Order: sequence, then C-alpha cells, then structure tokens
Amino acid sequence: MNRYRARWVFAGDGPPLQNATIEVSDGVIQRVESGKTDAINLGDVAILPGLINAHTHLEFSSIDVPFQPLNEFSAWIQFVIHWRNLHLSSTQDSINFGIEESIQSGVTSIAEIATTDWRPDSSEVSQHAASHILMFREYLGLSGDGVKTQLESAREFLERTHEPPFSPALSPHAPYSVHPELFDGLCSLAKEFRVPLAMHLAESPAELELLEHGRGPLASMLKKMGVFRPELFEISRRPLDYLQRLDCTVPVLLIHGNYLSEEEIKFISGRPQMSVVYCPRTHAAMQENTHPWQRMLAAGINVTLGTDSRASNPDLSIWNELRFLHNHHPGIKACDLLKLSTVNAAKALGMGRAGSLAPGKVADLCVVPLSKQAVEQPEQHLFASDNSPKGTMIAGNWIIAPDSMKLS
Repeated sequence: MNRYRARWVFAGDGPPLQNATIEVSDGVIQRVESGKTDAINLGDVAILPGLINAHTHLEFSSIDVPFQPLNEFSAWIQFVIHWRNLHLSSTQDSINFGIEESIQSGVTSIAEIATTDWRPDSSEVSQHAASHILMFREYLGLSGDGVKTQLESAREFLERTHEPPFSPALSPHAPYSVHPELFDGLCSLAKEFRVPLAMHLAESPAELELLEHGRGPLASMLKKMGVFRPELFEISRRPLDYLQRLDCTVPVLLIHGNYLSEEEIKFISGRPQMSVVYCPRTHAAMQENTHPWQRMLAAGINVTLGTDSRASNPDLSIWNELRFLHNHHPGIKACDLLKLSTVNAAKALGMGRAGSLAPGKVADLCVVPLSKQAVEQPEQHLFASDNSPKGTMIAGNWIIAPDSMKLS
C-alpha cells in the first residue's frame, strides 16, 4: 500500500481537493481524502486521473510534421494513403513510438484505429503499453465483392483471444469509403459481440457534398484511385442516415462530427450510448467552421477528445488538446475541461473503472508540477504553458516517476 500527497487533486468529476492524499493498493485506488497523513509528498503538483485519448491512429506516429494541404481534405487523404503504402514494413516501430509519446504526456488509455492486426509481440509494447488499448479494427472498401471476406475477417478478429491491455472493437471507416453491406454487417457484428463501434462522420464539407449530390472533391479522388462506385451515391443521404443505422445499442464513437446539423445533434442527444470525439487541433488546422462541441454538451451529448494522428497533428498529447481549448476558452474551469478527457472519455469507451480518482477505480494517475500561479489558482491556470505532465502511473505502477517524489 502507498499513499501520495499533492497540493491539489483533481478527481475528474468536480473541483480540486487541496492538500489531498491518494491511497493505492494492488493497482486500485483505496481512498482519496483531504488533510495531512503519512504519505509520499509529491509537493506542489496536481494529481489527475490518467488521461484518455479517445481517437488516434498510432501507425502514423513516426510522421514528423502534419501533411499539407490540411485545408484540402481529399488531397490530404491521398498523402496519408501514399505515406502508409510506403511505410507498411515499419508500422510496429511507429506504433511503439506513439505509445511511448502518449505515456510521456500522461495518457494511460488509448482508443486506437488499427488497419492491421498488430499485437503486443515486442518487448517494447509489452513493457510500455498503456493501461488499456481499445483496438478499433478498421474496415473499408466500396466494392461489394470484398464484403464477405471483410466480414469474415472482422468476425475472426472478435473471436480471437485478446490479452490485456487490449480489447477489441470495430470501425467502419467513413460514409465515403464503406460499402453499405459492409457497414451494416459490421454494425451487426458489434451488436452480436457487444463491442464498441467508431466511425468518422460529418468530417468535411466534401463528405457532405458526396453524400448529398454524389459529386465533389471526394468523388474525384475516388475516381482517380479507381474505386468510385457511382451507384452507391445515387440516393441523396445525410450523416443522419448513418446515425440511424449506428443506433444499435452498443457504445458508438462518432469521430470528429465537425458538420453535424442541429437535427443530427438532437438525434445523438437522445442516445446516451453515442459519444462525439472532438479533435481540437486537427479541426482547427483542417476546417473553417467552429466545432459545435459546446452546443453538444449543452444538449446532453457526451463529448470527449482525441488527437487524431500525426498526419494532421504535431503530436499525440491530449494535454496539449486541453491546453488548446483552455487558450481559446479561458473562462472554462480546468475541472470542466479535464472531464472531457477523463470521465467523459471513460464513459464513451465503456471503461467503467477508469476516468476518475475514486475508491475502486484503477490507479491510473497523471502528475503535473504546478507553476506558482497554478498552485494558487489551479482552476484558472492548470493548463498554462509552464505546466505539463511529468509523471504517469498505470495500474499502481509508476511508468514515469515524478521528480518530486520524496518521503514526507
């Protein structure tokens, strides 16, 4: 049993506790209380729940800078595809790098979109894997010929034994890249096996134009690639049509949701199993509109955060996503922003024992040394530029021990 004291403890679901102590035993939080007790004094730091990245693509983690042009969606996608085809042999190294980078930034759980069935077969991944990796196996293809084979692959993936920290999930990629029969089949499998679904939806104006009119930059891109099936886009559709088919009782992650209409927001608000994953810095770099995340929260939708990949983002730090939101919305309290990547994320991913610091929860912690201003006013200054995670505990074990560790 170990006890750790900090100047501030953010439990994840309310205002911070001052001079609080967390008691950990066998990888589980036993007690959180204010007041001085016998404990390892971490000093002027904040202890937070381990951060959760609700959407990323680890295979792109070795990309140095985001691809350009970020503001031309179909052109950007072609760069992503080209890069991936050139680097298939180094996918595992890139994934290892992404996991390590995530842990360095205080992340203890990851929702990963995987285009290959990578496994923890290297010592690096086994040693440094996050507390939980929810692996959304991604499927795509507009040809009806490949649907049966893809669905057989998905079933095999779900039936396989998945050792901790991995658990399976499914991801039909996007409305512009998935045959309707493949989409419906993946939804049926998710319902049968009771696993979450994730889908990129309402990501760009080009997607909406293709769905509604069957034309535009994405249609041109698909034609250039030789995979366009015009018959699939003869009937005008909206993201709402896909939301209705995703309404299949399992947890559903709606990735991006940049251009969801008010009608679609209302639809999601009535379905508590659906969550929207907002990727703040990727959205700011690639889209012109203001993301409706605050309207979604006001409507009762569970909104959480992801980094997307290094193809669109300079790093995989959820902390930097929170800092970005703090800089653009300085009036929002730190505890309310933090909830997006802790409590809300755990709810979205079905991680009932993660996301907050409470007795019975897994001991996933993030430690942030605080500036003088943050020590005095943590709700206003937690995400200031001179504060960043410097300690990460996963299931009671310090993967990165904070420098301030000392016996009181």
